[in-house]
Amino acid sequence: MSYNPNKVSALGAVIILATTCIISASAQTQPADATSRMAPDPIRASPATRGETKPIAPTGHSGLVTSSGETSEVTPRSEVSDPVRTDDETTVAAGEAETTGRATTASPQAAAADAWQFQFTPYLWIVSITGRAGIGPLVTDTSTSVTNSNVELNFGFMGTLEAHKNRFVILTDLQYSDLSTERGNPGPLFSSTRASFKTFVFDPEIGYRILDNGKGAFVDVLGGIRYWHVNGDLQFRAGVLPAVEVSRSRGWVDGVAGLRGKAALSPRWFLSGKADLGGGGSNFTYQLFGGVGLNLGKRFALVGGYRDLNVNYNKDGFLFDMSLHGPVVGLGIKF
Repeated sequence: MSYNPNKVSALGAVIILATTCIISASAQTQPADATSRMAPDPIRASPATRGETKPIAPTGHSGLVTSSGETSEVTPRSEVSDPVRTDDETTVAAGEAETTGRATTASPQAAAADAWQFQFTPYLWIVSITGRAGIGPLVTDTSTSVTNSNVELNFGFMGTLEAHKNRFVILTDLQYSDLSTERGNPGPLFSSTRASFKTFVFDPEIGYRILDNGKGAFVDVLGGIRYWHVNGDLQFRAGVLPAVEVSRSRGWVDGVAGLRGKAALSPRWFLSGKADLGGGGSNFTYQLFGGVGLNLGKRFALVGGYRDLNVNYNKDGFLFDMSLHGPVVGLGIKF
């Protein structure tokens, strides 16, 4: 191949020109890319003009870059207020934060309202018994109370346990008493009689709060059972006929339904009441209670009233047609 100096010179000129163009293009592109990386916020960067400074405040930098490549100190972006955020938006954000704070504070109260709450009330019931009792062919009338000198209250225990959550209510009442009474002049055949009754009453119920004004007044609908166990002992002392003593016990279950309510008279005083009726094991049973209470702080309440518990059972030679009634006083304990 022959050597042509003119072609070599022309080829060298083309290579030099191309290299120069590439270098020039690279020099012009590199600052633009750097500027693009350093100023991602188009709102903060003003249009670039010759000799003007461009306020660029990227993270990690603290200078101004001029078109000539010089830098000068500026305040970092984190220390400059955001011009895009208006005063109105700042106020709204503050309001949202305040609202969030209130919601956070109220959440424990909502959780407390949704939790189970309990109250135990031991009480003393000064029971009087009025009615008729019989075992087999022997029947006696009774109309006595523990305030009479001829009545003995050997032992007694009474208590109520209540649990409620929102509008759901569980109520359990339990009472046991051992009561004996003497009666003179039972008739022409015997000189006197002695009647002893051991009564156990267990009354579990569930209910729903149909009314609640949030100020201490409410009405509950209740339903459940009332279990009775009565042990009767009758002694007929000698008169015209010789002495006779008979004992027998019976247990039965009645279904009951009723209402319970409470009304606040003041922050400390309140009224309460309960009424139910039913039957099943017995011919018929009902209960009435009314009372007044005094709140003694947040955990204790003193309650006093009057209670009448009536049942008519007459099956298989066992008669217990009685009204157990009298004043009640108790102490409610919340926990």
